[in-house]
Amino acid sequence: MKNKMTELKIAYFDQLGRKELDQAVQHFVLKHPNVDVKLLATSHDGAFAKLNEDEADIAINDLRDENLNFDETELTQAGVMAILPKGMYPNGIQMIEKDELNDMTCFIVAKPEEEVSELHLFKDLYQIGSQFIASNSVEEAALLVASGSGYFILNENTARLINTTDLQPLFLLDHGQLIKQKIMAFYKSNSALSSEFIKLLQQEY
Repeated sequence: MKNKMTELKIAYFDQLGRKELDQAVQHFVLKHPNVDVKLLATSHDGAFAKLNEDEADIAINDLRDENLNFDETELTQAGVMAILPKGMYPNGIQMIEKDELNDMTCFIVAKPEEEVSELHLFKDLYQIGSQFIASNSVEEAALLVASGSGYFILNENTARLINTTDLQPLFLLDHGQLIKQKIMAFYKSNSALSSEFIKLLQQEY
């Protein structure tokens, strides 16, 4: 008789990347071959919605200013980077003050239903003074920026995953302090399987 598979459903904000998530899944399924791990890529708001509606056991998301009724575990704090056209600043420059970019257009990587949430992050929480234009994908934003049209923002983990041949990633500062994105695991009930998976995630980050 075949053993019944147990499910562990993980919703994640797709702009955070999934390298660490995939590595944690690989380790987890080796120990728990009868657990079917489902990864659900979604938006920032969508990850919380899936958790709230019991469509996910864990949500991997960045912590903003929402009033949440979930338990949470910090996974990492990732530096926020401005992705600029190649050669805009001399080689060796690794950081830039956000106010230096006020005259440039900032592309928000967001689908139409995500624009309000991402604009709130950049304009109100990061307090970036640029004009904002929405872009549907990281790939589209990268092409626009490579042609000299403004910049876009990613955290350092995600920035490592893109082709930067024609781009210049610089850490973003706010009055000398590195702007950081706090990446968290959110959950309603901390089952043994969820707890073990979150510990693996902490190790990968």
